[in-house]
Amino acid sequence: MAKKISTLKKVFQRNKQSASTPGDSSTDNIEVIAPNSTETSLATNGDDAATPPAPQSAAENCSSSTRGPADSNSMATPRNSNIGEVVPPINPMPSPPLTMAIPSSEQQMDIAYETLIPTLPIHNLPRGGVSIQTQACGFVQFGIPPETIKDSMKLGLEVPSVYIVPVDRFCREMGPALGVNLAEFEFPAYFNFFIQRRKCTLVVDSVDAERNIRRVFSETLLGPAQFREPEKKSAEQSGIQDNGAPSVNALGIRKYEEEDFAPDFPREAIPDFYKELQHFRIMPNGQELVLETLLKFCHFESAPDSDFRDTLGSPPQIMPKVSSADAGNGDADTSASHTTANRKSIGKKTASKSLTYSQIRWIGDVAKIYPSDAPPEQIAANKTKRVEIFKMPSGTDYILHDIDENNTIVGKVRFSGNVQVSEGISVIGLDGEHQSLSQRQLKIETESTVSSGSEGYEDDDRGGSISHFSESMLPPTFHPPSFGVTVLGNSHGFDKSGSTSGYVLWINGRGVMIDPPPYSSATLEREGIRPRTIVGIILTHCHADHDAGAFQKVLTGSPVVVITTPTIYNSFIRKYAALSSLSPALLKHSHRYKPAVIGEPLRFQGATFHFTYTLHSIPCVGFRVDWRGRSMVFTGDHFNNPPALEKLVEKGVLSKQRAADLNHLPVQETDLLLHEAGAPPIHTPLDVLLKLPLEVKKRLYVVHTSALPEGCELRVAPTGTAGTIRLDKIRPVSSSNLSQMQIQRKRPSIFESTPKQSPFLNSLETSPSMFEDDNTCMLQDVDEYAEESELFNPSPNMYAHLGGSATVPAKPFAPPPVSLRPTSSSDAWFILNLLSAVPFLSSLSYTTTMEVLETARVVAYCCDEVVLAADRRNEYLVVVWEGACVERETKRQTALSSSMTDDGKGGNAVWYAGDWTGPRVLQPEKRFSGDSSSSVTHDVVAMSAEGVKVSVP
Repeated sequence: MAKKISTLKKVFQRNKQSASTPGDSSTDNIEVIAPNSTETSLATNGDDAATPPAPQSAAENCSSSTRGPADSNSMATPRNSNIGEVVPPINPMPSPPLTMAIPSSEQQMDIAYETLIPTLPIHNLPRGGVSIQTQACGFVQFGIPPETIKDSMKLGLEVPSVYIVPVDRFCREMGPALGVNLAEFEFPAYFNFFIQRRKCTLVVDSVDAERNIRRVFSETLLGPAQFREPEKKSAEQSGIQDNGAPSVNALGIRKYEEEDFAPDFPREAIPDFYKELQHFRIMPNGQELVLETLLKFCHFESAPDSDFRDTLGSPPQIMPKVSSADAGNGDADTSASHTTANRKSIGKKTASKSLTYSQIRWIGDVAKIYPSDAPPEQIAANKTKRVEIFKMPSGTDYILHDIDENNTIVGKVRFSGNVQVSEGISVIGLDGEHQSLSQRQLKIETESTVSSGSEGYEDDDRGGSISHFSESMLPPTFHPPSFGVTVLGNSHGFDKSGSTSGYVLWINGRGVMIDPPPYSSATLEREGIRPRTIVGIILTHCHADHDAGAFQKVLTGSPVVVITTPTIYNSFIRKYAALSSLSPALLKHSHRYKPAVIGEPLRFQGATFHFTYTLHSIPCVGFRVDWRGRSMVFTGDHFNNPPALEKLVEKGVLSKQRAADLNHLPVQETDLLLHEAGAPPIHTPLDVLLKLPLEVKKRLYVVHTSALPEGCELRVAPTGTAGTIRLDKIRPVSSSNLSQMQIQRKRPSIFESTPKQSPFLNSLETSPSMFEDDNTCMLQDVDEYAEESELFNPSPNMYAHLGGSATVPAKPFAPPPVSLRPTSSSDAWFILNLLSAVPFLSSLSYTTTMEVLETARVVAYCCDEVVLAADRRNEYLVVVWEGACVERETKRQTALSSSMTDDGKGGNAVWYAGDWTGPRVLQPEKRFSGDSSSSVTHDVVAMSAEGVKVSVP
């Protein structure tokens, strides 16, 4: 082999002088001979001396120096005389013959590929990825971000059945999409199977990728493995017989996990997951659902030999219209033109992004996709339509060929291997104002989303991206309730106009997200809700429309507490460890886990939770939460149908006690019931909810549904911060009724506080618009010691050191509403959590940290009051606890509403809960620090209508 390589080098070094072109100094180019030419000249990086022809061999036929007309065919298509195959290059890695003479047939194919094959249009999807329409297999999509099928439906495109899984299956770019799953194949598979009645094809780059996807889909489609298969025991455990244990059935398969339930929880009420999940896996035809029912896989393959490449689709043949007399000259001109193109694309690769057909078929790994109805004999004979997808090295880009029945390429396209997710992506329909803006933007993008892929990479940022909201919009403010819920999404995975269901449960002003939708953290931040305001996540189950945003949240932003049962938590970790290729131990270190045990109350952030397992295709929980005498019930995904539950009892799937608990879930006494609805048998039919008692329907909001029929007496839960359901308020009552209510109210425990009548509470009766409209509610729970605090009886000069030389208006007697937040045992924890984000403070010792906390004070300011004067901004640290602050010019004394327009356009700094201002050493971001360009001329002023609460260490 060494001798052959040495011989070839000598051959490649000959005739360099004759190959050089005047004015062209490139030394890495190729000169291609014309079909009837008898001379071939090569330019290499060797010396300039001509090398005499070397003896001919099979390997050297690729670069023969002299041939007669009779040998032109063998020159045009060099072949091994023994096996009749195209000889691959000696380089061990397949690559185009860059330094060998290109036969005329390959020249013609390259020219035909470049000039005769149309470029397929690319549809850039708003959430990321591209969709390409082919004649052979319909639409083919690259990149699968969450809710991607809604993009196709919104743009009027067919939902694809073929998806190319990216090499990087998670977004690693900083921004709102950081941590987003780019291989969310669950709902594309569900939609294709349950709606389109066909399988979904996933094109993967490795066997390991298929193995991980199988592991994930088995977990989410069929349920945890321990409820489907006998446990695999170690050698030490093999002699232990546990079939008699209550949690294991006669087959050795677990019915439930002991750690999910309290020791005193009734055994009869514990679900048998083996029976329940198996019930949902039985299809109407009686067969059991398996992974292969929904999915099939296709792999990229490296071309093993030239025979494999010969079966690939080829460009249409060129039919030159020239006479035999000038055929040589014409071909020579064409060859020279083609040689010049090759010189630019091969000799100077960085100057162009185009690839020739010869290069593509040599260096690209290929996957072949056939129509679902293609006969096997036609596939074997290579006489059927198909799509060939070439993955360039490292998955940097892809090239797709649309092939017809004659093995001819009828369409081509090249696209980037990097899935671009827009910086402005958000939850659909968070509130009315932003929803209309998103819809207008999407309408514009729909008109320009189709682009051409003829020249190199596609600019994925051009089409289908949802832009930032206009900077001229006023900074939003939101006052979280002491107890309430904000619905982020109220729909399901197949609704193109709505986001999947997700919620924020507010407890004492802090948020606990329930099944957060993807991009929800960035969306909330646009509403003025900083990530540190969200302190926990409740995960109900591991379907992609419920846990995709949860995984993104635990990987990004501030640390959170994940609350769910051990079974669901372990399933969640297994699923995303497989998808992300991260170790389970590493994932567990990204957050704190708080187990929800069925039958035991869970105390968190001042509220008490009671969890229960609902009836779903995989383990799923619902819960009841109580706070200071108020309560909310959230069903989660749940099949609530009493007649159907009775039949399951008769079949032995459910016990009587288990069915009784399921029937009791929606009818228990509560202030708010969020009940899901959807398509049975895994969701609750709408007819069941219509038959509920009237007193239940009065406090019921329907979630997880796209719309309700006209005239329906049920209500869909309002979405967005503007539609927040505030359970900490009641309707205004007269002062006499209020006093009577205070006397009659029974305090549930020593931790509950009874409201005391104050001038501010009495003012609510005469000025209800202070909070909301005519249907306003007022705070029922007010800290009983608050009137004795400085928040309710402030002195005008108490914080004069913050005001500096600025005129600090005397605070009104009525305190700002933000100060009426009931105190909670978690307040000290929250202050510590806020201060821990400040540099230097986070590195203090325990003793010093406690000294800082002891000296820290919490101060409340009314709207339009100066929180920190300009001449003091470089001296004091002020951490915003609740509300929002904005910069305002010191000399300006106009109303805040009129100044806000100028400030918004001017880009003045805005601080939300969790932000802080102070010396540069404590605030690295200059625009928020006391060293900003505007700090000497602008005060920090309370902006929220409810006031601002800050912590001053």
